[in-house]
Amino acid sequence: MQFTHRFTLVICILLGTALHLNSQVAEFPANDPNIFVMGRTLENASGHLEFDWPGVTIETGFTGTSCTIKMEDTKENYYNIFIDDQAVKVVSVMGNTDLRIAQNLPDGDHTLKIVKRTEGKEGKATFKSIVLDDNASLKKLDAGYKHKIEFIGNSITCGYGIEGKNKEEDFLAVTENNYKSYAQIIARAFNSEYHVIAHSGQGVVRNYGDENLTSEYTMPDRYKQVFDEEKEPLWDFTNWKPDMVVINLGTDDFSTEPHPIETVFNRKYTHLVKFIREQYGEIPVFCIVGPMIDEPCYSYVKKMVEANRTHLDDPNTYFIGIPTYLMIDDKDLGSNWHPNYEGQKKMANLLVPVISSVTGWEYGEIK
Repeated sequence: MQFTHRFTLVICILLGTALHLNSQVAEFPANDPNIFVMGRTLENASGHLEFDWPGVTIETGFTGTSCTIKMEDTKENYYNIFIDDQAVKVVSVMGNTDLRIAQNLPDGDHTLKIVKRTEGKEGKATFKSIVLDDNASLKKLDAGYKHKIEFIGNSITCGYGIEGKNKEEDFLAVTENNYKSYAQIIARAFNSEYHVIAHSGQGVVRNYGDENLTSEYTMPDRYKQVFDEEKEPLWDFTNWKPDMVVINLGTDDFSTEPHPIETVFNRKYTHLVKFIREQYGEIPVFCIVGPMIDEPCYSYVKKMVEANRTHLDDPNTYFIGIPTYLMIDDKDLGSNWHPNYEGQKKMANLLVPVISSVTGWEYGEIK
């Protein structure tokens, strides 16, 4: 009897495995109209979506009890996974990967959100499809976003080292989390769509650690690209138009010597603002400095903004300075002295009321 019981159990396990492997599923391509994507992406010939900027977000509703995502990556990127508005896991993608996002859910309606934590230097991603139970389906979500905000920045905007234990800890890609950056905190406060165009170490005219006064390839150059790490193709700015732009650049220009010449820095920064104006019109543009840098960057950017407002007939450009002493070293800093989540929330708490006063937008909880 004991042998018969074990034999029957083995047969059941084998049958169960076979049934699982051969069970019918429903697969939906990345360009399905029920899938909403925030951030710069490019649809390839296979209908897959390619991207590398931080914060790219995939949202949809679905039915059934399980969900699998098919993705690919040239290196390794990390993602936050939310099911039914609850953070459920952090996953990484290397090469061709089938991500079992959820299983054994109550049969019914669910929501899915995938947020890219890491920046372009960690690799280029390809989102291929979503696989559900047989007879399950995707459902378009009505997120009710009220505004659109574009963020341009460096490591602070990327969310570099946010989940590092302390300021002395060296950066690891797994500690980068754009979802917890001030950019996405601001977007949530204003219930806004967002694009994050940011790369660690990039300046307006000089990148971090460059021995020269200027660098050949800086953030204003990357800003024009579909992909952070590829100079071609260029982004079509008619694809998505924000209601407001937030720029946080200058930290890397001045973090190390030699500091760029004021006239050169301000001219290049003014050209960036002018380019934004040419693409988007007279929307508010906020030029932020801090909290990892102070003078002379503070004064350079402030004077540049004031010159634009008074002499270049651009009154819709604004300066916001974030003081370095906003951060408490042993509480608000993550890897390599970058703001952690508490520090990023402090930044957002300073920025949101100013933005609200200028735009008239109402805002909710800052989290």
